[in-house]
Parts: sequence; structure tokens; C-alpha cells
Amino acid sequence: MINFLFKNKINFYFLLISFFWLICNIGIENISFKSIEWLYNGQDGTLHQLGWYFFKNDIWRFPLGSNPNYGEGFGSSIVYTDSIPFFALIFKLLKFLIPGNFQYFSLWYFITLYLQLYVSFKILKKFTNSEIYSFVGSLFFIISPFFLYRFGFHASVSAHWILLIALYLGLTYRTNQSKLSWLILIIFSSLVSYSFTIMLLLFYSLLRIFNFFYDKKNFLIILKDFLIILIFLLITLYTAGYFEVRMTDTLGVGFGVYKFNLLSIFDSAETINNFYSSWILPDIKLSRGEELEGFNYIGIGSIIIFIILFGFSFNKKYRKKIFSSENNSRNIKILTLISAFFTIWALSNKISFGPYTLIDIPLNKYFFAILSIAKNTGRMFWIVNYFILISLILIMFKIFDKKKSLILIILIFTIQLIDTTSLINSRFNKTKSNMALKLKDDIWFDLFEKYKTVNTTNPKSWSPLFTNFSYMMEKYNIKKTNLVIQARSHRKAIAESRYSLYKDLREEKLNPETIYIVDGLSHLRHLKYIYQKNESVGFFNGDNFWSMILNEKKRMRRSDTEKFAKIEPKLLEIDKQESLSIRNRDSYFGLGWSHNLGKQGIWSDGPISSLLFKVDKNNRDLELEIFCSPYLTEKKQFLEFDIYVNNLFNKKVELKKNQKEESIKILIKENYSQNNEVKVDFHFKNLISPLDALESPDSRKLGILVKHIRIKHI
Repeated sequence: MINFLFKNKINFYFLLISFFWLICNIGIENISFKSIEWLYNGQDGTLHQLGWYFFKNDIWRFPLGSNPNYGEGFGSSIVYTDSIPFFALIFKLLKFLIPGNFQYFSLWYFITLYLQLYVSFKILKKFTNSEIYSFVGSLFFIISPFFLYRFGFHASVSAHWILLIALYLGLTYRTNQSKLSWLILIIFSSLVSYSFTIMLLLFYSLLRIFNFFYDKKNFLIILKDFLIILIFLLITLYTAGYFEVRMTDTLGVGFGVYKFNLLSIFDSAETINNFYSSWILPDIKLSRGEELEGFNYIGIGSIIIFIILFGFSFNKKYRKKIFSSENNSRNIKILTLISAFFTIWALSNKISFGPYTLIDIPLNKYFFAILSIAKNTGRMFWIVNYFILISLILIMFKIFDKKKSLILIILIFTIQLIDTTSLINSRFNKTKSNMALKLKDDIWFDLFEKYKTVNTTNPKSWSPLFTNFSYMMEKYNIKKTNLVIQARSHRKAIAESRYSLYKDLREEKLNPETIYIVDGLSHLRHLKYIYQKNESVGFFNGDNFWSMILNEKKRMRRSDTEKFAKIEPKLLEIDKQESLSIRNRDSYFGLGWSHNLGKQGIWSDGPISSLLFKVDKNNRDLELEIFCSPYLTEKKQFLEFDIYVNNLFNKKVELKKNQKEESIKILIKENYSQNNEVKVDFHFKNLISPLDALESPDSRKLGILVKHIRIKHI
């Protein structure tokens, strides 16, 4: 046994270091497979765990990764919750062996740390043939800030060892000697994160192309190799559930936003999530997207090595050593060219230096759509960052003797470790308070015990209610939900599911086996207006959230009844213009409205949209003025809709394409008002979506964009 450990001492050290580093990052109490609360803290781990929970408890389907109960009415896949499909499929097969509440993410993080150390060690050892130098050098790869930024909360994309294996193959093998390795790596990456698959496909493609110019081999051989990869990859993607959403739904807003900045490698802080990785270097103010997805701080150790090498480059003797590349010179040159290409892609069409935009290249909308498949271009610099780190460590070994290089790398590693202690301490302390976001009111325990379908009144791919209810859904073994967050979603299916639900809500066709979580006060007001005379529907308030359940009115507590009695439409003051925003959930809109991509106004969404408000007591007629713009395209030149006030027909409206902004005036007679409450319904005809018009992937059926409303006496 001792002899075995001695022969494998490096692996043994890596296992110990990985375990220790895992404890520092997630806490020893969270290592157990049964420990799930730390994942329900409102961060990405919540999405990963709940997606896995619904997948595990569902029957086997085909495609194997299909996960329809997570997103009832519009479906999903284990791929689009970033739940590491490779592990999810394996552990679902072992479902009969694992406990009810089970997580595999702590194991994944442990494997990630070990392979991060092991693969980096193999690369360094290949070029230095020094075990101790390579061992110390490999430690840089688990304290690299851009790696730690993902580690511990975004499980799938923290597997940077996949990129290190790609670099290992690129640096040490000719591509014609490693075809099988590349095939396995690319296929495996698709079962971890599609971000890695995109990077590897591009990396491998460039490797083959550049090697083709060196070898001048038959290009048909390269095409055949790509065809083999494509066939196996498509089979894997289909089986894993990638095609549960349409190709257009893989397009996302963010290309040119979530990108790399020329100063990203020196920006030590991501202030949005309070991620500070250096005592020495200050924060550089970058855009939100550049901080979130473009975070690529290389570490103070790498900067010190670069400064040392730069200083020695002025000496002729050392300059020759620095720039010489006797071994694998061809592979290094090719990887340098590939790194340049990845850097350009990471920068996107908007090249920025700090807060300044240097170049902004306009793109054709169809070309922009293709590039949007990989919208988070800041991630593309990860592989460049690792190539830089490897190169710096290897060059330092080459220009100094073994003793000096070892002393230097130990010293520099110590400096980087000390500089990163602020991050290490915050991570360690965070694990002590990293508890699940839990609902506390007893009403949820009673309701979740009885009902096993939990739906929101506003189904979409990114529900604001998700983090509050996710832990309870696993704890009480909920079977189906549309209250989700999805990395990618079937936009058309979600829109149709939303319109179908709104129709059922308006027609009082509730599912008796479902808890409906009300999405905001505006929805609650509209639902009370619909169900105020219904003797079966119960409304419950707990932890400042409202739910609605058929056949449960008798269960309502005194506190629920009292609070519900106080719910009434918001007062619309006379002669006061009110702006509308979907973010304000205490507003004048009811069912049937959606966002305007963060801009002013709300879009009508679907065949019927409603406004609901209260007016001052009066005996005079009123005029409601709505300032809006129609959604019209070359395919649809005019928009028709009928307006109803308190369920009575009021007027018919037709808006034409040339009308940029319209003021619609609606007469509200004194006898129209019931208890001074006014409901205005817009019934739209022949709506189309931006996707129908080939303008964007947006599948919402849009009618009018309402920016302001105002009411006045006549």
C-alpha cells in the first residue's frame, strides 16, 4: 500500500488538495449527496438542482434528456437547466440506489478540481520533465480567478479541464494522431455544457485547417473526419434533448454585450455579485455584460511572471531563450494563431478599452442571429487565458535553471495565493450562511402536502418567483410545475401555454389539482375581479406571496380573508398621466401583458389584454386616453382590435403602419363603472409575432405597446 501511494504520490496529493479546496469553497457540511439546501440559495445551483430533481423523478422518455414536467405546458430538457446531462443520465439509471433528496454537484466539483490539477500538471510535465515544478505550476490553475469565478455556483461551465485537455491535445499531438480523442472530447463536452462544445468545435476546426496548410494532405480526409464528428454529435445532441427547443430558440440577446474587454485580464473584481479576487489590483469599471461574462482576470501571479519575462527580454541572451521554440514549434505557432482568432471573437463586434468603445462594427441581422447562438463571447477568452498561463510558466522554466525557476514559481504562487485570500475568506465564510431560501408560513406546508402541481399565473422562461418556491418543490415532492428558469426555452410553446392559461383563468376553468402562484399584485387584482363571486376558489397569503386553489375557499384563514378583502384595483387619478412598466407589479395592468426588453412601456401579449383600475367617486362620464404604438410590419400593415369596458363592447379600433404613436380615447360612461372599478379589455385580431415577421426569435403575439395612460372628466 505504501509503495502504491509513493508511486502515485502526485495523484494522492491532488486528491487531498482537491478535497481541501472543495471544503473551502462549498463547506464540509455540503459534501454529502443528501445535502441539497446549499444549492437552493437563489444562485445558479438552484436551477441545476431543481432541473435534476424533476428529471430524476420522471419516467424515461425519448429523447433521453427530455424533462417535460419542469415547464408544464411547454417542456424542457435536462440540457437547458445546466444540470450536467452526463451525470444526470448516469444517476437516473441508478435511481433505485440513491435517496429521495440527492445531489451530485459536490462530486462534480471535486472531480473538476482534481482534473484541473491533473491535466495542467500533464501539460507542464510534458514540456519541463520536472515533476516538482509542474506540481507547483498546476496549483495556479485552481486559484486562477477566472476559474474560481465559476467554481462553486455554475457547475457545468466550471469544468475548465475540458479546455485544458483541448490544449494538451493541441500542444502535444498532431491532429491526425488524435482524431479519436477529439471525437470523444467533443461528444463528452456536449453532455456537460454547449459552451464548451462550441469552443472545441471551433478550436478543432482551426487546428485541422492550419495543419492542412502545413501538411498539404487531401482535403477530403478532413471533410470525412468532420462528417464523422457531425454525425455522432447530432445523435448525441438529439438524445440529450438539445432539440426539445427549436433552432431559433437557441438565439439569445447579448452578442456584443456579454463580451471580453481589452482590460478584462486586469480587472480583478466583478462588482455585480461582489466577487473580489485581489488585494492589490483595483476594480476597473466595465459594462455589466463585460463584468458578468467577460470576467477574465488572469491573476497577479501571471502578471508578475510576464513583467519578469518582459524585463529579461531586453537581455540578448535571455531574449533568445524566451522566443525560441525548439520543441513543438509548429503546434505553438498554430495555437498562437488560434488564440488570436478566439480573442477577436471574444471581443465581438464592439471592441472596448475600459469604458471606451474603440470599434463598433454594424452587423447584418441574419449574421447577428447566427453569432447570437454563442452570445456569451467573453467565455471564448478562457482557452486563450489558459494558453497564456501555460506559456508563461513554461518560458520561466526555460530561461532559468531548475533551482531558480522552482524558487521563483513557489514565491510567485505564494504571492498570488495571499492576494486571493480575500476571495478565499469570503467563499469560506459564505458556506456557513449559504442556506436555502425557504418559505416559512405554515400554509405552504399544508398546501404542498396535498397538491403536487405548482404553477404560476404568468408562465415564462425566467420566473421572478422561482427562487422562493424551488426548495419547497423538491422538499414536498412536487410532480409538475411551470414556475421555472431555463437557459433556453421553446418560446412559441411558452407563449401558447400562457395564452391558454389566461383563457382558462378568464373562463374560471381552474385545474382542481393545481396550486396557482399569483405573479404580482397586478395579477391578483385582476383575478379577484374575475373570481370575487366564486364560492369555490380560495386565496391564500403566506410570506407575502398569494396563491389560488379551486375548492379551497373554506380553508382560507382569517388573515387570508382580511388581507384579500383589502385587495382592490389601483386608483387612477384624474388628469394624472401614468407610465407603465412590466417591472412594476403593482400597476394598472392585468392579464395579457409582457415586457418591452427593459424599455419604457408594456406590450399586449396574446389575443386579450386587460387594464384594471379604480376611479374617484363621481357622477360624470370619463375619458381614458391610451398612448400606444402598434406592432406592424411589412407582412402586417394594419392592426384591428375591439375594446370592451367592464365586459361591454365600447369601440372598434384600426391602426395603420405609418402611425408611429397613437392616442386612443375610450369613453367611460358613469353607468359603466361598477364600484368605481373599470376593466378595459383589448380583443386583438390576427396577431403576429416578431418571429413570424423574421425580425427576431421573439414568439410573443404582440398588439400594442402602451407607454402611458391618463383619465379625465369630459
